[in-house]
Amino acid sequence: MNQLANDQLASEQLKRDQLDGAINTLAAQFTNSFPEQVPYPRTIGREAEFPVVTATGEAADVRRLWEPLSVADELRGYAAMRPHYDTTTPNMVAGLDGDDYNYELEVGVGTVEIVVRPCTDLLTVQTIMEQAVGRLVRAAARYNWQILGYGIQPITPPSLALMAPKQRYQSLYRAMGDEWLWYTVTASDQCHVAIRRDETVLMLNLGNLMAPVVIALCGNSPVHSGALSPFCSAREGQHQLIDVHKFRYGGARHGMPVRPFASIADYVQTMAQSTYLIVRADNEIIPSSRPFTDYLREHGPDFEAFLFHEHYIWNSARLRTKYGTLEIRPACQQPWSEHMAAMALSVGLVEAAQPIMDYVQTTLGVDYWHSMRTYHQQTIAKGLVAPQPARNFLRTIVLLAETGLRQRGQGEERWLRPIFDRLDRGLNPAQRVRKIFQTQGATGLLSYTAIRPQSVPFTPT
Repeated sequence: MNQLANDQLASEQLKRDQLDGAINTLAAQFTNSFPEQVPYPRTIGREAEFPVVTATGEAADVRRLWEPLSVADELRGYAAMRPHYDTTTPNMVAGLDGDDYNYELEVGVGTVEIVVRPCTDLLTVQTIMEQAVGRLVRAAARYNWQILGYGIQPITPPSLALMAPKQRYQSLYRAMGDEWLWYTVTASDQCHVAIRRDETVLMLNLGNLMAPVVIALCGNSPVHSGALSPFCSAREGQHQLIDVHKFRYGGARHGMPVRPFASIADYVQTMAQSTYLIVRADNEIIPSSRPFTDYLREHGPDFEAFLFHEHYIWNSARLRTKYGTLEIRPACQQPWSEHMAAMALSVGLVEAAQPIMDYVQTTLGVDYWHSMRTYHQQTIAKGLVAPQPARNFLRTIVLLAETGLRQRGQGEERWLRPIFDRLDRGLNPAQRVRKIFQTQGATGLLSYTAIRPQSVPFTPT
């Protein structure tokens, strides 16, 4: 009997050792995907989502824009664009590719994403984005549609009818039910910044720690489904309310993680506790009710499978091995006149990562992460009205970010002016939209957030 018990213990220990070995192997592969050095100034990229609406504010279908967007226009500097197809949904055009930017169909057919190539400075990002948005605005005007500088569909509620018919989205809908459909209406403004191999843990933790800072200053989605919500950032607030049941791990699958990560191995192990999606031989994706650790026990350290699994965990900041970047995710799409604000803030936070981390830990003490998670919940609801964790906390961080931008030597700190203006007024974009909606209704909101053709100059890249 004792021998049987000893054999069982030995077998369990072997399984644990095998799992630990698989996690360590994946962690090494993950880390080595980042370069030892990055250019200085760091290269940056942008993924910006925009709601597309009809004249009355309902979600339009962006797929009707692919044809007019693909045609060259030499007068305005628009080159012809090439269609690309969804890998899991045959014959479905998922977007258009150009040399400087792409148009992408994301979860909702009423939202278009513009992906800007890696750039050395914010001015180049701005120039490319303005050409891409100008082209989009003019294509939409053919149908009397509008493009909004706003973080969510304002009138049309989330629905299965709004979901892009990509096979993997259907799988996520089966896994999460109606909760997944919130992704059909949101519009974020995501920043990518190149990072080195030896700073991955610092940047991952810093990016997630700054989620409430970004939300407080850049929240812009208080009205959705035609009504005022209790959130300044409804796209973050609704996702925080999601109970994804089996499709989760012991923490937040969306937003700010429950704790900082001690190492990349700790990160891999934590992500592996979540349930995963299975890609079958026929290329169909189906949800599993088992954690990814079970997959590792059965298949060993499959790096591509881990990356596919990790892609469907949506924390506020993510390390992207494909690009060698930190992706900062919690900003809503910004008002068009201030559309570079979230980008400037995000790049500045990364450039000042260590001074900001030192300031937060020194100021808030050993419970700094818990304090910031509490602040995170408050900023989602209240924006800049939320009580700050310490006196002048936000201004101090923005000043550090400004220093980080200034050290890049390209005058990029000027794009932080809207951020300082928001601090001075105590109003973020969502708080301004709330006031407009309360006095002028949906008509006022649409008028305020619409991107006008005359506001987007012809700027050939």
